[in-house]
Order: sequence, then structure tokens, then C-alpha cells
Amino acid sequence: MNNLSLIISKIEEFAPPGLAEEWDNSGWQVYLGNNQIKKVMLALSPTIDVIESAVKEGCELLITHHPLLFSGIKTISAENYANLPLIKAMQSNLQVYCAHTNLDSTQGGIADVLAKMLGLNKVCPIEGTDETGLGRKGELCQPENLAGFIRKLKQILNTGQLKLINPGNIEKVRTIGLLPGSGGSFIPSLKGIDLYVTGDVKYHEALMVNDFAVIDAGHFETEKIILPVLKDLLSEFNAEILIAREKLPWEIITCE
Repeated sequence: MNNLSLIISKIEEFAPPGLAEEWDNSGWQVYLGNNQIKKVMLALSPTIDVIESAVKEGCELLITHHPLLFSGIKTISAENYANLPLIKAMQSNLQVYCAHTNLDSTQGGIADVLAKMLGLNKVCPIEGTDETGLGRKGELCQPENLAGFIRKLKQILNTGQLKLINPGNIEKVRTIGLLPGSGGSFIPSLKGIDLYVTGDVKYHEALMVNDFAVIDAGHFETEKIILPVLKDLLSEFNAEILIAREKLPWEIITCE
């Protein structure tokens, strides 16, 4: 069995809480004082399905990227669907910890992992995202056809669909900006890139794209890549580390 504080210290050493945005709620979501951990589940989001899966697997700790709680709760009610994950976790003696924007910003975090998977060089914080460095930019060894880059990205993220916003009809790319998760709001302030890869680009944000192309590869798809990294990070502990089976909250319907 493992001391809980050692596991959390390992996570916080990798993604220091001080890197989290002011509006964020990284850290403990549910702490019940149970310090001996035999099973840990890793997930992007603490949904009711993930909570129930962790409980079924006998986990004492769930570590997620997205917080379970964002703002103060005045009432906890089983009639409020949003409260069900919290209620289930507490009823089942499951502790929940999250590393959110600190995991985005940290060296070796989600954007750095994606940059490495794409083979980018000269990786550095991208200007125009945030003072704490949520995003990254880097260079391909040589310019690549955008179509070929898209095929590579779809393979890396194991996704069959993405959105391309390319009003300038850019055909070749070399300098790539990355912000896994929700990064559409930063589009107006970005410069010095050929392509920006992110998720959750809204309609009016897409209309602002001008000097570079944008790929909306999905919030879930661009962030799930960090879970195997966290599993490796915790491999030194004598605990079973599981990765939750998560799915998108929607399905794509095609009409024939």
C-alpha cells in the first residue's frame, strides 16, 4: 500500500499547483483522509460514469485533468444531476484530485507531449495564449503539406474527424502552434505561426482566422494523450494504475 501524500507530491512535482490559472480549481476535489492507496484511476473528466467505474474497480483515488468542482456549492442534492459525481464519490469513499491548467502549463505537460508526438523542434511557449504558458509552438524539420500533416495528426490522436479553418488556402506548414483542450478564444492574439492546433473553436472564433490555418481536433482528443504520461509518472509506486475508458458526450450522425 502507498502513502497518499507521496502520490500527490509526485503529481505536484510534475505539475506545480502554482502554475494553475487564478480562475481554476486544481487540487483536491474530495479528500476523505484515507492515506493508504492500492488502486488509482486516471481520467480526463470526473463524470458519473468515470466515478462509478473507479468505484467498481475498487480504486481509493481518482486523479483527473478536469476539476469536479469549479465554484462554490450551497446545496448538494441528488435531484441535481451535476451533483451526482460528487455524491457518488463521497458515498463510495473515493477521493478525487485534479491537475488542470497547471498540467497544461508545466514543462512536459499536455502541449509538450503533443509537440513531441508531432516531431516539433525549437518548442517554446506560444505568444498570445497566456502569461503562464498554456500553449506551445514549434517547428517541423521542414515544411509539410497541410494535407499530409492532417493525416499524421488524425493518426496520432486516433480520430477520424477534425475541423479545418483555412480561409487563406494555406497548403504548406512549418511553424505550428498548439493548445490542447479549449483554445479557440486565443485565435485573435496569435501570430508567427502557419497552423494552430487546438479544440473547441466556436463559430465566431473561426471567423477571426486570417493569417494562419486552424485545426479544431477536439477537446477530448487533444488532451487524452496525457493519461499514459501520468501512468508512467506513477509507475514507481506499488499501486495498480488504471486509465478510465472515457467516451465523447455526443455521437456523430451522418445522413445518407
